[in-house]
Amino acid sequence: MKTVMVIPTYWGRRSDEGWQVGDQIYDHPTPIDKEGTLARTLESMKILDNKDFDLVILVAVTAPELREEACNKVKQIVQKCNPPVATYVFANHHLDKIKKIYDTNGQDNLKDLLLLEGYSNIRNMCLYTAFLLKADVVVLIDDDEIFEDSQFMDKAHEFIGGRLHGQTVDGVAGYYLNKYGNYYDDVTIEPWMTFWNRFGSKSKAFDKIIRGKPRLKLTPFAFGGCMIIHRNLFTVVPFDPNVPRGEDIDYVINSRMFGFNFFLDNQLAIKHLPPAKNHPVWQRLRQDIYRFFYERAKIRTQYEQPNMIMVKAEDFDPYPGEFLKDDLEDKIFKTNIILALDYLSNNKIGDCKATIKNIYLTKYDAEPKENVFEKFLMAHDRWEQLLSFADENSKELDAVMESCLIQEEKTASKTQPPKTYTYERLLLKISDLPFFRSLNSEEIQHISNIGELKKFKENETIVREGDEDNALYIIISGTAKIMKKHKATQEMVQLAELKKGEHFGETSLFTSKSTNYLADVIAEEPTEVLIISKKDLMEFFAKNHRSSVKLLLYLMKKLNDRLEDLTEMYTNIRMKNIDLSKIIEKI
Repeated sequence: MKTVMVIPTYWGRRSDEGWQVGDQIYDHPTPIDKEGTLARTLESMKILDNKDFDLVILVAVTAPELREEACNKVKQIVQKCNPPVATYVFANHHLDKIKKIYDTNGQDNLKDLLLLEGYSNIRNMCLYTAFLLKADVVVLIDDDEIFEDSQFMDKAHEFIGGRLHGQTVDGVAGYYLNKYGNYYDDVTIEPWMTFWNRFGSKSKAFDKIIRGKPRLKLTPFAFGGCMIIHRNLFTVVPFDPNVPRGEDIDYVINSRMFGFNFFLDNQLAIKHLPPAKNHPVWQRLRQDIYRFFYERAKIRTQYEQPNMIMVKAEDFDPYPGEFLKDDLEDKIFKTNIILALDYLSNNKIGDCKATIKNIYLTKYDAEPKENVFEKFLMAHDRWEQLLSFADENSKELDAVMESCLIQEEKTASKTQPPKTYTYERLLLKISDLPFFRSLNSEEIQHISNIGELKKFKENETIVREGDEDNALYIIISGTAKIMKKHKATQEMVQLAELKKGEHFGETSLFTSKSTNYLADVIAEEPTEVLIISKKDLMEFFAKNHRSSVKLLLYLMKKLNDRLEDLTEMYTNIRMKNIDLSKIIEKI
């Protein structure tokens, strides 16, 4: 699967200037005169075992006048760190070129979806640039994180796009580790949080979803800096461009509405070491107020739509569900009163007034005036139009992305074998293969236990002509070709190709005599094969009568199909050798 990792990096005014009214609000943008944390993230990337991905770095700024300086600074950081993958630096001047392509083709009505301003818009640009690079999977990472697990990318790929107990794995959330190595938010609990127990709700959610087995669980939350999204999902569902913050969890809600599944992988973690937040508490609280009002309104204003699912706040308990219910106003009122008194006791009169204003805004402004659900549906429709246009005009847009490339890919050997499957990944991958579809999860586990998983490099022989035919071989990933030496020319001739899910060796199950392979089977690319010996499979059949009937009927049908194909092929060859002119003369 083509994979693209996208890292947005945020830059602000010089440290002696600070944030100014009218600037974009981000939690901790790096002052343009500082180095920031991006280099640390890029350096840590070098420990990754799997470097088979492209990297896109999006440059976002708090003020337009910083755009050129920030882009140049990011390029310098990338060149200095020399990431081990093809690296693109995408900034506003690249975005302007893309907008111009839409504009000149009469699609200027879609340009407002293309913005490097605001968290949700920037996340959509992560998806959009990955789409332009033909990604099957996009990995979202933030610039204040550190890779400590060398297998991070292997784990990111393990489940995405597969099926788990009949459910598609469309998105996978990892989680953050703090400086102490645990998954809780690194915050000090203060009195104003008494009724705004967001961190307590998050802790309950983290314990419920992250802790313990199974490894994958359906999740009500996600972390924007550790999200894995499959193309099937991101080409349909965008981040909601109107949500003020909390776009990651909002994306899980949006995905659920469209029938997609987001799971959390409790083995997929990344160290999160954010700088201190500079904005006052009342301001961050105000953003959360607007965010929760917006998300609650989206759920409340739902109505039945084809191919969509009605969701409710309780579906996302304990977090964010506990902040999407009828008592939200009460939480906000009590919290802001306590915070205002706290400011007042410290003689911070301006902050106290701003906090009291939060209560006013809750009553008169925070509740969305428009139908939020309908507004999101419109954004969804326009998102699909945006990507459809990109697909049709890929040549022009590809040229823009090529202009962003500043670090060439470091190629790896194509003959490198695929990574070994974990047991859970094996179960996930094989459960949707034709051979296993009629079995329940317990039966699938039983067969996977008696099978042996082997990996083969490109052009490596899986079985040779003359080898004993005493096992069933199932292609788990990759492709293989069946080759036979032509007697007259002594050249190797390809008889057939076996793709993922196909198998060979089943004839050994229907004969008591020992037979041998009449051709070679060779891996065309890195390929993984599940090998089940005849003896072990027969023992399974003896203990599982219901399963044996289903599997044997399936295998008999496959053999019958192949016999019909062979008969048709033989007939066609015979017909070619008949002199039709002599037949016509006899008529």
